[in-house]
Amino acid sequence: MKPVLTFLCALLLLTVFASAEVKQPNVIVLLADDLGSKDLGCYGGPVKTPVLDGLAAKGVRFTDFHAGAAICSPSRATLLTGRQHLRTGIYGVLQDHMHDMHLLEREVTIAEVLQQAGYSTAHFGKWHIGMTSGKRKKPSPTEHGFDYWFGLSNGAHPNHKDPTNFLRNGKRVGPMKGYSCQIVVSDAIKWLETRNDPEQPFFLNIWFNEPHAKIAAPDDIVSIYGDLEDEAAIYSATIDNTDRAIGRLVAKLKEAGQLDNTLIIYSSDHGSYRTDRNGGLKGNKGSNFQGGLRSPGIFFWPKGIRGGRIESKPSGAVDLLPTICGLAGIDKPKGVHLDGADLSPLLNEQGTFARSQPMLWLAPSSGHLATL
Repeated sequence: MKPVLTFLCALLLLTVFASAEVKQPNVIVLLADDLGSKDLGCYGGPVKTPVLDGLAAKGVRFTDFHAGAAICSPSRATLLTGRQHLRTGIYGVLQDHMHDMHLLEREVTIAEVLQQAGYSTAHFGKWHIGMTSGKRKKPSPTEHGFDYWFGLSNGAHPNHKDPTNFLRNGKRVGPMKGYSCQIVVSDAIKWLETRNDPEQPFFLNIWFNEPHAKIAAPDDIVSIYGDLEDEAAIYSATIDNTDRAIGRLVAKLKEAGQLDNTLIIYSSDHGSYRTDRNGGLKGNKGSNFQGGLRSPGIFFWPKGIRGGRIESKPSGAVDLLPTICGLAGIDKPKGVHLDGADLSPLLNEQGTFARSQPMLWLAPSSGHLATL
């Protein structure tokens, strides 16, 4: 056999082997609540976050990643749909007992796309894009593509410690012991351990309450950062505690042999309410300046993404739905205008990245103020 032909045959075998090895990834989206762009250790922040730092080091860390909006409900709607929140029926911060507003049932979410592609889907933690309250009937996470859900309409009451307002598939759970981030991860681990088909790919949507006020964290963690009554120390400790909870989830995936083929994405719903945690950027939570929009953006998938890289291309939560489709080899929803772009060429280094329309943020609380 001629040398060139031998080389081509070998290359073909390697390609077939590689494509056989990499199957559709499990997908986990981890979202912090009110986290600043300079809170995590890997972003130069003061909080000890070895688990997230490790995911960033073995994955791709974006330096110019943005939330879907500068406030909570619009940001989450944009993340789940890949669409500007005004298209989705979410116009501002949602209070279920006061507003009929909710994520419109006609919207196609990441969960629905993955569910249709054969994934089992589950949501854990804060929701805040519409849940039935009293006489105001609204779609639940079930109607938005989740087979199972365990979480809250909005914040944990009375704070992160011993919350009383969690629901499981729409039914009240009652008072629980522990801290919200740990409670949420414990339920996610239990779901992984007890689901019907362990071979079925899964999507976990884990939206933490931390570090949103009212804050609480274990004293032994708070003491690492300062006095037990110091708000800044407690704030840091809630992030540290969340990193430890994520560590438990990562350990479970590793134990189950699932970690290497799991796409883990980490971000925040917008900037911090603490002006000292947004890296000196102008503005904070609620502001359409960078301090309100800039967020961490970490992508980890050992079998599909070459790690150890930093990416500076402007991007954000609006890109998650098309990006997950691109990485998993799933068609984007048909007949739906997506405002986000597929970041997979930047992540798997295949093809050319292109953004067909500018990134846009309309401040829901500021009339016609927009950022382009």
